[in-house]
Amino acid sequence: MESIRVSRLLSLAAIGAVVAVCAGSGLARPAQPAQAVLTEATGDLRLANSRDGQAIFQASGLAPGRSVTGTVQLVNAGTLPGDLSLQQLDVQDQPGAGGGRLSNAITLDIKDVTGGNSVPIFAGQLGGLGSRQLGAIGPSEARTFRFTASLPDGGLPPGPTAGDNAYAGSGLTVRYAWTATATGTGPGPSEDVKPVVKIKVLSKKLLKRGFLDVMATCDIACRVSAYAKLPKAKRAKKAARTRSRTATLTTPKKAARIRLKVKKKARRRLAKTLRRKKRVVLRVVVRVSSAGGGPSTTYTRKASVKRLKRKRIRR
Repeated sequence: MESIRVSRLLSLAAIGAVVAVCAGSGLARPAQPAQAVLTEATGDLRLANSRDGQAIFQASGLAPGRSVTGTVQLVNAGTLPGDLSLQQLDVQDQPGAGGGRLSNAITLDIKDVTGGNSVPIFAGQLGGLGSRQLGAIGPSEARTFRFTASLPDGGLPPGPTAGDNAYAGSGLTVRYAWTATATGTGPGPSEDVKPVVKIKVLSKKLLKRGFLDVMATCDIACRVSAYAKLPKAKRAKKAARTRSRTATLTTPKKAARIRLKVKKKARRRLAKTLRRKKRVVLRVVVRVSSAGGGPSTTYTRKASVKRLKRKRIRR
């Protein structure tokens, strides 16, 4: 008997803090998700969800080897700072005729992409998230998270109910809760610990695309802030600098990207300087502290920007 592959349609939906997945030869209808669970701490700490009552992502016909992505923004609408966390409350599999459990097949990738950053939060099987600490969220501060759900391609199934075909007709519902807890007034036990940090600055895309990438890795959960200072241009009153960007690195030893955007005016001045020089050196200031708070350590890194090479046009 020849191996066959059953055509499947998937529907993924995350309403507030719920994900529902269905697979089958026809489009199954997922259970109605509940609203996002937002826990308010004592005091004026209020968490607003940009996707409350709406889908973070929704797709049909998601085939093996394909992904679906969506983002959600959380805002601290109160006046108190808080510690943000994401918890997976329950995973409910509804296996189809082949007995496949989608929680063991679908992979989930979550990143904090606030301000163009890319900070890893979780990457693995959808059912294995558990809970994750996401760091501090200050008053009026917004945090943006990107969810990517993928269905890996297992290749040609060996039979009608084996391999990828085992997931035909299966369903999955997952509930998540965003929680904000008011920050205590006293120092935590981890605040005296200084993170060991590795920093690298990537400047190749500055002139063409207008940003610098600061890659940072900590041995413990840490909070990293960075800004870049450009050389003072001729006749300019002061040196231009980027806005400071901050990211909370919750996963130890996982590299995170902090993106610093350079304004067009500053880029034009930089390009003008590079007409006279082969390269210009920028200064990047990085401040690192434990995610639990405490004193910060300041690091300085230099980044070299080279003159763009002109392409020769052959006639």
